[in-house]
Amino acid sequence: MENLNNMNELEEMRRELQVLKDKVERKGVLNERLVKKSIKDKMNDIHRTLYKLVVVVLLAIPLWIFIKYTQNLSWPLTIFTILMMVVSVGFDWYINRMDTDNVDKDLKETANKLVEMKKRRTLQEKIACLVVLPVWAIWVGYEFYQNAPDHQQGLIMLVSMAIGGVIGGVAGLSIFFRWQRKNDEMIEQINDLLEEE
Repeated sequence: MENLNNMNELEEMRRELQVLKDKVERKGVLNERLVKKSIKDKMNDIHRTLYKLVVVVLLAIPLWIFIKYTQNLSWPLTIFTILMMVVSVGFDWYINRMDTDNVDKDLKETANKLVEMKKRRTLQEKIACLVVLPVWAIWVGYEFYQNAPDHQQGLIMLVSMAIGGVIGGVAGLSIFFRWQRKNDEMIEQINDLLEEE
């Protein structure tokens, strides 16, 4: 009789262990699904911002051509400005490309892609802020000042450009830092999930 009770207890423990094991597996699957959904949502948010940047560039091109004619700016500056905007958004698309449908395949690979994305984005920002934008700002400032009817209007143009540059710089940097923060969050979520396994 005692053996029968022991066997029943053992069988009950096995069932409970299996129920617990099933719960842990379901939780792991659920966590993985939640992480993958979060990654897809964050990447879709980045892609929505990219679409907005494309619209901004498409509106900025005719605006810059209008400014070229009204302020008597040179064609080389105009072409350089348009190319700078188009190339910048092109690099943004290239760097932030990720097929969110492939997130399901391998989270480690996704984490590696996100780390690489962060590095490339940082390199792009350094090149833009330390090389391209200073050259462009000096060139634009010089042409605006040279083409102003008098010294006072030239100074007004330079101050207006500086204010616009600060606003544009703050907007660009806020997008950069937001994207980097999203990458950090996605990488952290993947690492946490992988550590649980």
